[in-house]
Amino acid sequence: MLRRRLTQKERKEETRQLLLESAVEIFSELGFHGASVEKIAEHAGFSKGAVYSNFKSKEELFLALLEQQMNLQVNNIYQIINNQHSLSYFIETMNDHFVSVVKENQKWMILNMEFLLYVMRNESVRYKWSCMIRESVDRISKSVAKLMLKENHEVTLSSEEIAWTIFSLENGLAIFNFINGESVPMNLYGKALKNLLSASE
Repeated sequence: MLRRRLTQKERKEETRQLLLESAVEIFSELGFHGASVEKIAEHAGFSKGAVYSNFKSKEELFLALLEQQMNLQVNNIYQIINNQHSLSYFIETMNDHFVSVVKENQKWMILNMEFLLYVMRNESVRYKWSCMIRESVDRISKSVAKLMLKENHEVTLSSEEIAWTIFSLENGLAIFNFINGESVPMNLYGKALKNLLSASE
Protein backbone atom coordinates (compact mmCIF):
# COMPACT_ATOMS: atom_id res chain seq x y z
CA MET A 1 0.00 0.00 0.00
CA LEU A 2 1.42 3.37 -1.05
CA ARG A 3 2.02 5.89 1.69
CA ARG A 4 0.00 9.08 1.36
CA ARG A 5 2.12 11.98 0.25
CA LEU A 6 2.69 14.36 3.14
CA THR A 7 1.85 18.03 2.90
CA GLN A 8 4.61 20.59 3.47
CA LYS A 9 3.25 21.25 6.97
CA GLU A 10 3.19 17.52 7.77
CA ARG A 11 6.75 17.06 6.47
CA LYS A 12 7.95 19.94 8.63
CA GLU A 13 6.25 18.45 11.69
CA GLU A 14 7.72 15.01 10.94
CA THR A 15 11.20 16.54 10.62
CA ARG A 16 10.73 18.42 13.88
CA GLN A 17 9.71 15.26 15.72
CA LEU A 18 12.65 13.29 14.31
CA LEU A 19 15.00 16.05 15.48
CA LEU A 20 13.46 15.95 18.96
CA GLU A 21 13.92 12.18 19.12
CA SER A 22 17.52 12.54 17.98
CA ALA A 23 18.10 15.25 20.58
CA VAL A 24 16.98 12.90 23.37
CA GLU A 25 19.68 10.42 22.37
CA ILE A 26 22.46 12.97 21.89
CA PHE A 27 21.70 15.11 24.96
CA SER A 28 21.44 12.05 27.22
CA GLU A 29 24.72 10.66 25.88
CA LEU A 30 26.82 13.83 25.72
CA GLY A 31 25.03 16.24 28.05
CA PHE A 32 23.61 19.65 27.18
CA HIS A 33 26.97 21.34 26.76
CA GLY A 34 28.65 18.38 25.07
CA ALA A 35 25.91 17.98 22.45
CA SER A 36 26.09 20.05 19.28
CA VAL A 37 23.47 21.03 16.74
CA GLU A 38 25.55 19.29 14.09
CA LYS A 39 25.55 15.98 15.96
CA ILE A 40 21.82 16.14 16.62
CA ALA A 41 21.09 16.86 12.97
CA GLU A 42 23.47 14.15 11.73
CA HIS A 43 21.96 11.54 14.06
CA ALA A 44 18.49 12.36 12.68
CA GLY A 45 19.74 12.22 9.07
CA PHE A 46 19.44 15.95 8.37
CA SER A 47 21.67 18.93 7.84
CA LYS A 48 22.30 21.58 10.49
CA GLY A 49 19.95 23.86 8.57
CA ALA A 50 17.02 21.55 9.33
CA VAL A 51 17.55 22.18 13.04
CA TYR A 52 17.65 25.95 12.66
CA SER A 53 14.56 25.96 10.45
CA ASN A 54 12.65 24.42 13.39
CA PHE A 55 14.47 25.84 16.43
CA LYS A 56 16.26 29.13 16.94
CA SER A 57 18.98 27.59 19.12
CA LYS A 58 20.13 24.47 20.95
CA GLU A 59 18.56 25.94 24.06
CA GLU A 60 15.17 26.30 22.36
CA LEU A 61 15.44 22.71 21.14
CA PHE A 62 16.05 21.49 24.68
CA LEU A 63 13.16 23.59 25.99
CA ALA A 64 10.90 22.02 23.36
CA LEU A 65 12.05 18.59 24.54
CA LEU A 66 11.37 19.51 28.13
CA GLU A 67 7.93 20.89 27.31
CA GLN A 68 7.03 17.75 25.35
CA GLN A 69 8.06 15.50 28.23
CA MET A 70 6.30 17.61 30.85
CA ASN A 71 3.09 17.62 28.81
CA LEU A 72 3.28 13.84 28.54
CA GLN A 73 3.84 13.51 32.29
CA VAL A 74 0.97 15.86 33.13
CA ASN A 75 -1.40 14.25 30.63
CA ASN A 76 -0.70 10.82 32.13
CA ILE A 77 -1.36 12.05 35.68
CA TYR A 78 -4.42 14.00 34.52
CA GLN A 79 -5.90 10.89 32.87
CA ILE A 80 -5.21 8.78 35.94
CA ILE A 81 -6.94 11.24 38.27
CA ASN A 82 -9.97 11.76 36.02
CA ASN A 83 -10.48 8.03 35.45
CA GLN A 84 -10.55 7.12 39.14
CA HIS A 85 -13.70 6.67 41.18
CA SER A 86 -11.99 6.51 44.57
CA LEU A 87 -8.81 7.58 46.31
CA SER A 88 -7.66 4.00 46.85
CA TYR A 89 -7.76 3.25 43.11
CA PHE A 90 -6.06 6.56 42.39
CA ILE A 91 -3.17 5.75 44.73
CA GLU A 92 -2.76 2.23 43.35
CA THR A 93 -2.80 3.46 39.75
CA MET A 94 -0.38 6.30 40.47
CA ASN A 95 2.04 3.84 42.07
CA ASP A 96 1.89 1.60 38.97
CA HIS A 97 2.41 4.70 36.80
CA PHE A 98 5.47 5.70 38.82
CA VAL A 99 7.02 2.23 38.48
CA SER A 100 6.60 2.34 34.70
CA VAL A 101 8.06 5.86 34.52
CA VAL A 102 11.16 4.79 36.44
CA LYS A 103 11.72 1.82 34.13
CA GLU A 104 11.09 3.62 30.84
CA ASN A 105 12.38 7.16 31.38
CA GLN A 106 15.92 6.76 32.69
CA LYS A 107 17.27 8.94 29.89
CA TRP A 108 14.97 11.71 31.03
CA MET A 109 16.34 11.50 34.55
CA ILE A 110 19.76 12.33 33.09
CA LEU A 111 18.37 15.09 30.88
CA ASN A 112 16.36 16.70 33.68
CA MET A 113 19.42 16.88 35.92
CA GLU A 114 21.54 18.19 33.05
CA PHE A 115 19.07 20.95 32.27
CA LEU A 116 18.48 21.75 35.94
CA LEU A 117 22.13 22.71 36.30
CA TYR A 118 21.87 24.84 33.17
CA VAL A 119 18.75 26.78 34.20
CA MET A 120 20.15 27.44 37.68
CA ARG A 121 22.78 29.55 35.93
CA ASN A 122 20.45 31.17 33.37
CA GLU A 123 17.62 33.31 34.73
CA SER A 124 15.68 33.72 31.46
CA VAL A 125 15.55 29.97 30.86
CA ARG A 126 14.68 29.38 34.51
CA TYR A 127 11.67 31.64 34.09
CA LYS A 128 10.46 29.65 31.05
CA TRP A 129 10.81 26.36 32.89
CA SER A 130 9.12 27.85 35.95
CA CYS A 131 6.10 28.82 33.81
CA MET A 132 5.85 25.26 32.44
CA ILE A 133 5.92 23.82 35.95
CA ARG A 134 3.37 26.34 37.19
CA GLU A 135 0.93 25.46 34.40
CA SER A 136 1.40 21.74 35.10
CA VAL A 137 0.74 22.18 38.81
CA ASP A 138 -2.39 24.25 38.15
CA ARG A 139 -3.81 21.58 35.85
CA ILE A 140 -3.16 18.71 38.26
CA SER A 141 -4.41 20.78 41.20
CA LYS A 142 -7.81 21.25 39.57
CA SER A 143 -8.14 17.51 38.92
CA VAL A 144 -7.13 16.67 42.49
CA ALA A 145 -9.71 19.14 43.81
CA LYS A 146 -12.45 17.42 41.77
CA LEU A 147 -11.45 14.00 43.06
CA MET A 148 -11.45 15.21 46.68
CA LEU A 149 -14.82 16.89 46.20
CA LYS A 150 -16.27 13.73 44.65
CA GLU A 151 -15.43 11.78 47.80
CA ASN A 152 -16.07 14.70 50.15
CA HIS A 153 -12.59 14.04 51.51
CA GLU A 154 -10.60 16.59 53.49
CA VAL A 155 -6.85 16.59 54.08
CA THR A 156 -4.47 19.00 55.74
CA LEU A 157 -2.97 20.03 52.40
CA SER A 158 -4.69 22.05 49.68
CA SER A 159 -5.15 20.57 46.20
CA GLU A 160 -2.32 22.82 44.99
CA GLU A 161 0.00 21.55 47.70
CA ILE A 162 -0.93 17.96 46.83
CA ALA A 163 -0.12 18.66 43.17
CA TRP A 164 3.30 20.04 44.12
CA THR A 165 3.89 16.98 46.31
CA ILE A 166 2.94 14.56 43.53
CA PHE A 167 5.48 16.14 41.19
CA SER A 168 8.14 16.36 43.91
CA LEU A 169 7.68 12.74 44.95
CA GLU A 170 7.76 11.46 41.39
CA ASN A 171 10.84 13.40 40.34
CA GLY A 172 12.76 13.00 43.60
CA LEU A 173 12.16 9.26 43.98
CA ALA A 174 12.85 8.68 40.29
CA ILE A 175 16.30 10.28 40.67
CA PHE A 176 17.17 8.23 43.77
CA ASN A 177 15.80 5.09 42.12
CA PHE A 178 18.05 5.74 39.13
CA ILE A 179 21.07 6.08 41.43
CA ASN A 180 20.32 3.45 44.06
CA GLY A 181 18.05 1.04 42.20
CA GLU A 182 16.75 -1.73 44.45
CA SER A 183 17.89 0.10 47.60
CA VAL A 184 14.82 2.35 47.29
CA PRO A 185 11.90 0.61 49.09
CA MET A 186 9.39 -0.96 46.70
CA ASN A 187 6.06 0.87 46.38
CA LEU A 188 7.37 3.79 48.47
CA TYR A 189 5.68 6.25 46.11
CA GLY A 190 2.25 4.67 46.65
CA LYS A 191 2.75 4.42 50.42
CA ALA A 192 3.80 8.07 50.68
CA LEU A 193 0.84 9.18 48.57
CA LYS A 194 -1.54 7.07 50.63
CA ASN A 195 -0.31 8.63 53.88
CA LEU A 196 -0.57 12.08 52.36
CA LEU A 197 -4.17 11.66 51.18
CA SER A 198 -5.29 9.76 54.27
CA ALA A 199 -4.26 12.51 56.67
CA SER A 200 -7.59 14.02 57.68
CA GLU A 201 -7.90 17.25 59.46
